[in-house]
Amino acid sequence: MEPIKTILALADAYKKLPGIGPKTAERLAYATLRMSPEDRELFIQAIQDSMDKVKRCPHCGFYFEESCPLCADPSRDHHQIMVVCDSKDIIAIEKAKGYGGIYFVLDGTLSPLRNKTPESIGILRLLKEAEENGASEIILALPTDLDGETTALYIADLFAKKGIKVTRLAYGIPVGTNLEYLDNLTIAQSIRHRTDMDKGGQDNG
Repeated sequence: MEPIKTILALADAYKKLPGIGPKTAERLAYATLRMSPEDRELFIQAIQDSMDKVKRCPHCGFYFEESCPLCADPSRDHHQIMVVCDSKDIIAIEKAKGYGGIYFVLDGTLSPLRNKTPESIGILRLLKEAEENGASEIILALPTDLDGETTALYIADLFAKKGIKVTRLAYGIPVGTNLEYLDNLTIAQSIRHRTDMDKGGQDNG
């Protein structure tokens, strides 16, 4: 029996979401078809609203509806910029309540094989934001995989030439772990015990 092309197309759309494999995508496609007309309309409207109402901050890259709650907060230290790869990382760090600076969200990590260049992931915009804010410290909260390490070293070298201090989260972060899966205490300790990129892991706590 030939598969239904429309359902295949819906499943393919679900597969574009992170962590969704072919079987899960197929289940989601059929689950969508089984929705009541009311639930299906709410589902479609929620997606449409997120596209129409949610914006991305031109300065830090975080998502908001009215105004960026981070950049607009006068109590935050704009001389400290924490660099992450995903807005979800900001949410995890904010829940830990251990950081009072501002953020910058990169569009991924450096990877020549995936055509991820310094310009395409936003490193040049980061440099501009740092200069405009008079940043005294760049804190790297990037993935600990190969691409994340490559990106961290690139940024550290770039800002070292500008005379700006670069630190990174270190204490309590297991290699290969994403921030969204860590508990609040571990994140708070990692911020407190961040280390200099150019001083062999010196503690800054």
